[in-house]
Amino acid sequence: MPGAEPCPDDQIDLRDYMDGLFHGHAAHLGERFAITPDSDKGRSCSDLTDPASLKQLLDFYAETSFPGDDARSSVSYWSQWYFGLLLPPLILLAGAARSQLPASLANLRLALDASGQPQGFELTDPYVAPALDADTPFDRLAPLIDGHLSPLVFSLSARSGVSAKVFWMNAAVVIDYTDEVLWSGSQDIDLKAITGSPKKPDGNRNPLFSPYRPSGSEATRTRRVCCLRYGLEGVARCQDCSLKPTYGNDRRPLVLGASK
Repeated sequence: MPGAEPCPDDQIDLRDYMDGLFHGHAAHLGERFAITPDSDKGRSCSDLTDPASLKQLLDFYAETSFPGDDARSSVSYWSQWYFGLLLPPLILLAGAARSQLPASLANLRLALDASGQPQGFELTDPYVAPALDADTPFDRLAPLIDGHLSPLVFSLSARSGVSAKVFWMNAAVVIDYTDEVLWSGSQDIDLKAITGSPKKPDGNRNPLFSPYRPSGSEATRTRRVCCLRYGLEGVARCQDCSLKPTYGNDRRPLVLGASK
């Protein structure tokens, strides 16, 4: 059996940083994210920008999991699982390797359960460029924001009729969760610069800005844009619900998939 191809001189092999990466509050991600070169399992994330392919998937998910409920709510809920299982491992991995984010749609494959709900991801290309000393947080996350989230959010919004703001805020909440709960040791990427800046360095609006309304306490904060989960039978409202907040010490995980 031929050996693995050697790592290009100007690239980082992310497989070298996987051991022990997911522990503590991030332990569940060890079963949800893998680096598997040339895998053909699941579905390529690039398929999700194809209108017909995405509509078929979202319609199936709504009909299978939430028949009779608001289909817009089911699409937002689907995206919460997607972002909750994808963004933390990509950010943690890039932080550990001090690299750019390996976020290309073409190099990520999505595993789905029988209902079409996201269950995990495989990265099929282990090589990525190192970060530069001059890189800003937006430079580090550019492959994710511009190359992955932007086309996916556009496609999700176009196929569902749900405002793009809902999906961007679903992603921003996950980035905040990664910063507040999952970082350990040195924080290599200033994630608060991502969710705390109204504009990107090029002057364009930052769609990930400010997922929460201003509050004096995390225990009383609410989402700026509702995630629409209230429209799904049997699904608890998020603990930061802007319509009916859940205050107290029994607050549920901020991110779907954050516990088994």
